[in-house]
Amino acid sequence: MLLRSNALKSFQRALGRHKVLLAEEDLLTYSYDTTGERVVPQVVVLAESPEDVLSAVDFALDSGLTVTPRGAGTGMSGGSVPLKRGVVLCTERMNFIYELDRENKTILVGPGITTAEVQEAASKQGLFYPPDPSSHRVSTIGGNIAENAGGLRCAKYGVTKHYVLGLEFVSAHAEILQTGLLLADSLDYDLTPLLVGSEGTLGIITSALLRLIDAPAAQGTMRIFFSSLEAAGSSAATIMAAGIVPAVCELMDRSVLDAVSEYTGIRLPNGAEALLLVEIDGQPDQVSAGMAQVENICRNRRAVQVRATQDPHDAERLWRLRRSVSPSLARLAMGKLNEDVAVPRSRLPELIQAVQRLSKRYGLDIPCYGHAGDGNLHVNVMYNPEDLLQAKRARQAVEEIFKETVALGGTISGEHGIGSVKRDYMKLQMSNAEIEVLRHIKDSFDSEGLFNPGKVIPD
Repeated sequence: MLLRSNALKSFQRALGRHKVLLAEEDLLTYSYDTTGERVVPQVVVLAESPEDVLSAVDFALDSGLTVTPRGAGTGMSGGSVPLKRGVVLCTERMNFIYELDRENKTILVGPGITTAEVQEAASKQGLFYPPDPSSHRVSTIGGNIAENAGGLRCAKYGVTKHYVLGLEFVSAHAEILQTGLLLADSLDYDLTPLLVGSEGTLGIITSALLRLIDAPAAQGTMRIFFSSLEAAGSSAATIMAAGIVPAVCELMDRSVLDAVSEYTGIRLPNGAEALLLVEIDGQPDQVSAGMAQVENICRNRRAVQVRATQDPHDAERLWRLRRSVSPSLARLAMGKLNEDVAVPRSRLPELIQAVQRLSKRYGLDIPCYGHAGDGNLHVNVMYNPEDLLQAKRARQAVEEIFKETVALGGTISGEHGIGSVKRDYMKLQMSNAEIEVLRHIKDSFDSEGLFNPGKVIPD
């Protein structure tokens, strides 16, 4: 049996027993992510260096085990769940800043550092790392890169892939390789874009060179309540069409607002059915002009209340509604299917209407919120998992939402990734020929299926 083998004992001695976990309670800790899917691995390795990662991959190859990479385990697509058991390789301890180059506006980091830590280090130098997933205080850069994480600021600043200049990774052949600007010599083919968003299926990231930009001089925050969800959605589309590019444009519907209000005690204005939370940044005069333009657009579309500030402390109070969404919704039902579909911005109102129709058809609450600035909508299908019929209706509703999204020219995942949760829905969006290309890419990197099996590509 593997766990009693001489190979395992030799591996423990070589790496250090504190880095190789075998106790049942430790294995359980690394068996799931936020989806609730659970598969207990056979071994957990807590890597502290690229050499540790290399040793773990060597051990897995010799032992015939698969390897599931893991950061902080905050993913929402089952990406870090070890479907084939094997080795969970956690890089959370590789939380290093190797170099911050102020002149060239780059930062070289280990995969275990959190997004917030990168942002704070950049801020101290007057620089800015824009990607901002809601889990930024705990989610790791390695996980963000693997999932190509989006976040609140992606409408203006883009997503993780726009800030990755080069990577170091361990291949399925147990080699340490570099891409992009980390290579000593420039090559015609840069593998960086293939690895970003590959969800740990092509290699295990051991360091990343990230691009930083100058920090904006000023910021303004606006909390705008509307009398209907459609008015809020159309206002977001009109704001973008007018040439205003807010750093943040977040949308919340009435059911989300009610949950947050009950959770936080914040009172909603009379007639409030939806909310836009908008942040404008740039030079002070640009911020003031942009805020005035946004207020004019929204008041012409039945805004029932507008609150605006350029004071950071007041802005934090306005942000409290958005930051309380996840814990608020967790109180509504025992089960929640959180999907992150995205459509072209102009078609966001149509998607919202479709979700409302499906909520009535299936008799389920489906609260909506998300990044209206880039058409990314989080739909949360609430259900009782102990009610088998209701659970079945919830899954049917999710599939219908995916179909509506694709029909509107959208994608079934805006930022959470495909993982195992959405793998079987890929055929709604991609042709067989396109999926076959994905298989060829996977085979060229990992022909034996060593890394993160059962993710992304349908069987």
